[in-house]
Amino acid sequence: MERFTAPQSDCVKTCAGPWQVECLPGDGARLSRLAFNGHDLLTGPPPAFQPPRHGWGAYETRPVYGYDDCMPTVDPCRHPAADWDVPDHGELCWLPWRVRAGAALDCRVRSRRLPITFRRRLEFDGPRLAWRFEVRNEGAAPVLFQHVMHALMPPEAIAALRLPDFETAFDEIRRAPAPIGTPAAAAASILNLPRGHAAMLLLRKVKDGRVTIRFQDGLLLRIQFPADMFPTLGIWWNRSGYPDEDNCRRSECAFEPIPGPGSSLADAAASKTCLVAPPRSELAWRVTWECDAPAGAK
Repeated sequence: MERFTAPQSDCVKTCAGPWQVECLPGDGARLSRLAFNGHDLLTGPPPAFQPPRHGWGAYETRPVYGYDDCMPTVDPCRHPAADWDVPDHGELCWLPWRVRAGAALDCRVRSRRLPITFRRRLEFDGPRLAWRFEVRNEGAAPVLFQHVMHALMPPEAIAALRLPDFETAFDEIRRAPAPIGTPAAAAASILNLPRGHAAMLLLRKVKDGRVTIRFQDGLLLRIQFPADMFPTLGIWWNRSGYPDEDNCRRSECAFEPIPGPGSSLADAAASKTCLVAPPRSELAWRVTWECDAPAGAK
């Protein structure tokens, strides 16, 4: 039987075949746990939380872990079509959501600044998880936005990567082109990042939306996203380099399909690469995760 929750802070839990999910409706519908056959794919909550003392952005004022949706931007910026300074990592991760748990996990939220309702629906089919996203524009004008999946994983659990072909690579932290020309070189640069460092590598104009992650225990995670809508793959790799303060550094990584050239909606709008929700209509897309357990695993 499905269970519906109004916006609240209680944890909603659901199990569907090999998948186990925990969601916090009152905390931006954050996925505090996503596991396949007991293998936790995401980072978990810290045992203790201390916000940084210096200016690392508003997003760092709360615990950072698990999964949430960055929309309509990741980097804080001025919205290109609204009188609004969009906050760090967007608006939706700061809002309470409505959640329905059952055979699927259906999460919805209405923006307080834009005339849109956003829906994230997780559908489970054996080893496959379909992430279905929908933006419903209830207004009379187009709505410009970026959406970025912010699925934080433990980098020390990852043994190997297969990345898509791409045209150019860009170092978003240094704001400079990265001298990387092949998927293998991109994977090596990330996997070999020294402890105490963090990197945000942007692979632009990817040829297809496929990423394969092999974990240390042999589990494979295959990610597929629509590269026509999300031509940039952002790879965030943080080996205790950020935030650079004692008791604040984290170990985390994320593979982020991005509509524009980088993390800012303002930059994407300027290059005419942001997503657009048509007036009084919907824009929808799907991302799939498929797990393949190692031989001999139950």
